[in-house]
Amino acid sequence: MTTITPSSPAIPAGWYRDPLGIPQLRWWNGMAWTNRIQEDRAEIQTWSIDYINDALDRRAGRHTAA
Repeated sequence: MTTITPSSPAIPAGWYRDPLGIPQLRWWNGMAWTNRIQEDRAEIQTWSIDYINDALDRRAGRHTAA
C-alpha cells in the first residue's frame, strides 16, 4: 500500500490542461496549481514499432495480407 504524504505527491509535477477549462496549460508543482501558464499545444502522436515495420515492409513490397 502506498502512503501519500506532502513529500510524495499523488500526481507528478508537470504541464496539464488548465483545470478552469481555459484553452491553455498550467503548471502543477506536485502539490498545487501555479500561476505558470503556456499556450495549449497539440498532443504528440506516437507510432508503434509494428506500424513502422509494416509501413517499411509495404514500401519494400514485402507486405502480406493478414
